[in-house]
Amino acid sequence: MPANSAPAVMWFRRDLRLTDNPALLAACSAATEHGVLPLFVLDPSLWGPAGPSRRAYLAASLSALGEDLDGRLAVLHGDPVHEVLRAAKRVNASTVHVAADFGPYGRARDEDVEKALAGAGIELRRLGSPYAVAPGRVVNGQGNGYQVFTPFSKAWVDHGWRAPVDAPRRGKGGPTWLTTRGVKVPSVSLPDGLSLPEAGERAAHRRWRTFLKDGLAVYGTGRTCPVRRPCRRT
Repeated sequence: MPANSAPAVMWFRRDLRLTDNPALLAACSAATEHGVLPLFVLDPSLWGPAGPSRRAYLAASLSALGEDLDGRLAVLHGDPVHEVLRAAKRVNASTVHVAADFGPYGRARDEDVEKALAGAGIELRRLGSPYAVAPGRVVNGQGNGYQVFTPFSKAWVDHGWRAPVDAPRRGKGGPTWLTTRGVKVPSVSLPDGLSLPEAGERAAHRRWRTFLKDGLAVYGTGRTCPVRRPCRRT
Protein backbone atom coordinates (compact mmCIF):
# COMPACT_ATOMS: atom_id res chain seq x y z
CA MET A 1 0.00 0.00 0.00
CA PRO A 2 1.54 3.36 -0.97
CA ALA A 3 2.35 5.79 1.79
CA ASN A 4 0.37 8.99 2.17
CA SER A 5 1.81 12.45 2.66
CA ALA A 6 -0.62 12.94 5.53
CA PRO A 7 -1.71 11.30 8.78
CA ALA A 8 -4.31 8.55 8.91
CA VAL A 9 -7.20 7.71 11.24
CA MET A 10 -7.83 4.24 12.64
CA TRP A 11 -11.53 4.09 13.53
CA PHE A 12 -11.98 1.27 16.04
CA ARG A 13 -15.39 -0.35 16.42
CA ARG A 14 -15.65 -4.02 17.47
CA ASP A 15 -11.92 -4.62 17.00
CA LEU A 16 -10.59 -3.13 20.24
CA ARG A 17 -7.13 -4.67 19.97
CA LEU A 18 -3.71 -4.08 18.44
CA THR A 19 -2.87 -7.67 17.44
CA ASP A 20 -4.51 -9.28 14.40
CA ASN A 21 -5.99 -6.00 13.19
CA PRO A 22 -5.35 -5.61 9.44
CA ALA A 23 -7.06 -2.21 9.29
CA LEU A 24 -4.73 -0.86 11.97
CA LEU A 25 -1.65 -2.13 10.15
CA ALA A 26 -2.94 -0.56 6.94
CA ALA A 27 -3.38 2.79 8.69
CA CYS A 28 0.16 2.62 10.06
CA SER A 29 1.53 1.68 6.64
CA ALA A 30 -0.38 4.44 4.89
CA ALA A 31 0.61 7.22 7.26
CA THR A 32 4.26 6.16 7.78
CA GLU A 33 5.99 8.92 9.75
CA HIS A 34 2.98 11.26 9.73
CA GLY A 35 1.15 9.48 12.53
CA VAL A 36 -2.10 7.64 13.16
CA LEU A 37 -5.06 8.89 15.18
CA PRO A 38 -6.67 5.98 17.09
CA LEU A 39 -10.35 6.85 17.31
CA PHE A 40 -13.50 5.44 18.88
CA VAL A 41 -16.90 7.07 18.57
CA LEU A 42 -19.56 6.47 21.21
CA ASP A 43 -22.56 6.26 18.91
CA PRO A 44 -25.80 7.24 20.73
CA SER A 45 -27.72 4.86 18.45
CA LEU A 46 -25.75 1.95 19.96
CA TRP A 47 -24.90 3.28 23.42
CA GLY A 48 -28.43 4.46 24.22
CA PRO A 49 -30.27 1.11 24.03
CA ALA A 50 -27.39 -0.88 25.55
CA GLY A 51 -27.79 -2.36 29.03
CA PRO A 52 -25.38 -1.84 31.94
CA SER A 53 -23.38 -5.00 31.25
CA ARG A 54 -22.65 -4.05 27.65
CA ARG A 55 -21.88 -0.45 28.55
CA ALA A 56 -19.59 -1.41 31.42
CA TYR A 57 -17.67 -3.96 29.38
CA LEU A 58 -17.25 -1.55 26.48
CA ALA A 59 -16.02 1.17 28.82
CA ALA A 60 -13.50 -1.23 30.39
CA SER A 61 -12.37 -2.39 26.94
CA LEU A 62 -11.83 1.21 25.82
CA SER A 63 -9.80 1.94 28.94
CA ALA A 64 -7.62 -1.11 28.30
CA LEU A 65 -7.11 -0.16 24.66
CA GLY A 66 -6.24 3.37 25.69
CA GLU A 67 -3.51 2.01 27.98
CA ASP A 68 -2.12 -0.12 25.15
CA LEU A 69 -2.00 3.03 22.99
CA ASP A 70 -0.05 4.99 25.60
CA GLY A 71 -3.12 7.01 26.50
CA ARG A 72 -3.60 8.32 22.95
CA LEU A 73 -7.00 6.81 22.14
CA ALA A 74 -9.40 9.60 21.19
CA VAL A 75 -12.96 8.89 22.33
CA LEU A 76 -15.68 11.08 20.84
CA HIS A 77 -19.43 11.05 21.43
CA GLY A 78 -22.03 11.71 18.76
CA ASP A 79 -23.11 10.81 15.25
CA PRO A 80 -20.18 9.02 13.57
CA VAL A 81 -20.92 10.82 10.29
CA HIS A 82 -19.98 14.11 11.94
CA GLU A 83 -17.47 12.94 14.54
CA VAL A 84 -15.26 10.86 12.24
CA LEU A 85 -15.12 13.65 9.68
CA ARG A 86 -14.32 16.23 12.34
CA ALA A 87 -11.56 14.10 13.84
CA ALA A 88 -10.00 13.42 10.44
CA LYS A 89 -9.99 17.13 9.65
CA ARG A 90 -8.41 17.98 13.00
CA VAL A 91 -5.33 15.91 12.24
CA ASN A 92 -5.34 16.63 8.48
CA ALA A 93 -5.79 12.97 7.65
CA SER A 94 -6.24 11.81 4.08
CA THR A 95 -7.51 8.31 4.94
CA VAL A 96 -9.72 6.66 7.56
CA HIS A 97 -9.25 2.92 8.09
CA VAL A 98 -11.88 0.49 9.38
CA ALA A 99 -12.76 -3.18 9.48
CA ALA A 100 -15.75 -3.77 7.20
CA ASP A 101 -19.14 -3.97 8.91
CA PHE A 102 -21.74 -6.25 7.33
CA GLY A 103 -24.68 -5.57 9.64
CA PRO A 104 -27.61 -3.48 8.33
CA TYR A 105 -26.97 -0.52 10.63
CA GLY A 106 -23.19 -0.68 10.37
CA ARG A 107 -23.20 -0.92 6.58
CA ALA A 108 -25.54 2.06 6.21
CA ARG A 109 -23.55 4.08 8.77
CA ASP A 110 -20.28 3.41 6.98
CA GLU A 111 -21.76 4.41 3.64
CA ASP A 112 -22.90 7.72 5.13
CA VAL A 113 -19.50 8.28 6.71
CA GLU A 114 -17.80 7.43 3.43
CA LYS A 115 -19.88 10.05 1.58
CA ALA A 116 -19.14 12.71 4.19
CA LEU A 117 -15.43 11.98 4.08
CA ALA A 118 -15.35 11.94 0.28
CA GLY A 119 -16.86 15.43 0.28
CA ALA A 120 -13.76 16.60 2.17
CA GLY A 121 -11.34 14.66 -0.04
CA ILE A 122 -10.76 11.92 2.56
CA GLU A 123 -10.92 8.22 1.69
CA LEU A 124 -12.56 5.52 3.80
CA ARG A 125 -10.60 2.27 3.45
CA ARG A 126 -12.06 -1.06 4.60
CA LEU A 127 -9.78 -3.98 5.38
CA GLY A 128 -10.60 -7.10 7.36
CA SER A 129 -13.80 -7.77 9.27
CA PRO A 130 -14.96 -9.17 12.61
CA TYR A 131 -15.26 -12.61 10.99
CA ALA A 132 -12.76 -15.33 10.14
CA VAL A 133 -14.29 -15.33 6.65
CA ALA A 134 -16.29 -12.32 5.51
CA PRO A 135 -19.98 -12.88 4.73
CA GLY A 136 -20.69 -13.67 1.09
CA ARG A 137 -17.41 -15.45 0.39
CA VAL A 138 -18.55 -19.00 1.16
CA VAL A 139 -21.23 -19.81 -1.42
CA ASN A 140 -22.52 -22.90 -3.20
CA GLY A 141 -22.00 -23.83 -6.84
CA GLN A 142 -24.75 -21.44 -7.93
CA GLY A 143 -23.18 -18.54 -6.07
CA ASN A 144 -25.84 -18.53 -3.35
CA GLY A 145 -25.65 -18.95 0.40
CA TYR A 146 -25.96 -22.41 1.91
CA GLN A 147 -29.25 -23.49 3.48
CA VAL A 148 -27.86 -26.52 5.37
CA PHE A 149 -25.11 -26.24 7.97
CA THR A 150 -23.01 -29.36 7.21
CA PRO A 151 -22.17 -28.53 3.58
CA PHE A 152 -21.65 -24.91 4.62
CA SER A 153 -19.18 -25.91 7.34
CA LYS A 154 -17.24 -28.10 4.91
CA ALA A 155 -17.09 -25.32 2.32
CA TRP A 156 -16.04 -22.86 5.03
CA VAL A 157 -13.12 -25.07 6.06
CA ASP A 158 -12.15 -25.65 2.41
CA HIS A 159 -12.19 -21.90 1.79
CA GLY A 160 -9.85 -21.28 4.70
CA TRP A 161 -9.11 -17.98 6.39
CA ARG A 162 -6.27 -15.54 6.63
CA ALA A 163 -3.51 -15.99 9.19
CA PRO A 164 -3.37 -13.59 12.16
CA VAL A 165 -1.21 -10.51 11.76
CA ASP A 166 1.12 -8.99 14.32
CA ALA A 167 0.52 -5.78 16.20
CA PRO A 168 2.27 -2.62 14.98
CA ARG A 169 5.87 -2.39 16.09
CA ARG A 170 6.41 -0.59 19.39
CA GLY A 171 9.08 1.98 20.03
CA LYS A 172 11.60 3.00 17.39
CA GLY A 173 10.29 2.30 13.92
CA GLY A 174 6.72 1.95 15.15
CA PRO A 175 3.82 4.31 14.47
CA THR A 176 3.39 7.70 16.08
CA TRP A 177 0.03 7.85 17.84
CA LEU A 178 -1.78 11.14 17.40
CA THR A 179 -4.59 12.37 19.60
CA THR A 180 -7.31 14.98 19.67
CA ARG A 181 -9.66 16.47 22.21
CA GLY A 182 -12.37 14.01 23.19
CA VAL A 183 -14.53 12.84 26.07
CA LYS A 184 -13.72 10.67 29.05
CA VAL A 185 -14.59 7.01 28.86
CA PRO A 186 -17.90 6.76 30.75
CA SER A 187 -17.98 5.21 34.19
CA VAL A 188 -20.74 2.61 34.37
CA SER A 189 -22.12 1.10 37.58
CA LEU A 190 -23.22 -2.52 37.54
CA PRO A 191 -26.24 -3.81 39.43
CA ASP A 192 -25.52 -5.43 42.79
CA GLY A 193 -24.31 -8.99 42.43
CA LEU A 194 -23.28 -8.63 38.80
CA SER A 195 -19.63 -8.95 37.80
CA LEU A 196 -17.98 -9.11 34.38
CA PRO A 197 -14.81 -10.77 33.09
CA GLU A 198 -11.71 -8.63 32.88
CA ALA A 199 -11.74 -6.63 29.65
CA GLY A 200 -8.99 -5.85 27.19
CA GLU A 201 -6.66 -7.60 24.77
CA ARG A 202 -4.14 -8.70 27.38
CA ALA A 203 -6.90 -10.18 29.54
CA ALA A 204 -8.20 -12.09 26.51
CA HIS A 205 -4.75 -13.52 25.87
CA ARG A 206 -4.51 -14.66 29.48
CA ARG A 207 -7.89 -16.40 29.26
CA TRP A 208 -6.81 -18.06 26.02
CA ARG A 209 -3.63 -19.42 27.61
CA THR A 210 -5.67 -20.72 30.54
CA PHE A 211 -8.06 -22.47 28.14
CA LEU A 212 -5.19 -24.08 26.27
CA LYS A 213 -3.80 -25.38 29.54
CA ASP A 214 -6.98 -26.43 31.36
CA GLY A 215 -9.88 -26.50 28.92
CA LEU A 216 -8.81 -27.71 25.51
CA ALA A 217 -8.49 -31.38 26.49
CA VAL A 218 -12.13 -31.57 27.64
CA TYR A 219 -13.60 -29.22 25.06
CA GLY A 220 -15.01 -32.05 22.94
CA THR A 221 -17.22 -33.33 25.76
CA GLY A 222 -17.88 -30.13 27.63
CA ARG A 223 -18.55 -27.62 24.88
CA THR A 224 -22.32 -28.14 24.80
CA CYS A 225 -22.88 -27.67 28.54
CA PRO A 226 -23.62 -24.25 30.06
CA VAL A 227 -21.49 -25.03 33.11
CA ARG A 228 -17.82 -24.64 33.97
CA ARG A 229 -17.04 -28.34 34.40
CA PRO A 230 -17.19 -30.92 31.60
CA CYS A 231 -20.49 -32.74 31.18
CA ARG A 232 -20.69 -36.37 32.20
CA ARG A 233 -22.43 -38.83 29.95
CA THR A 234 -25.27 -40.73 31.61
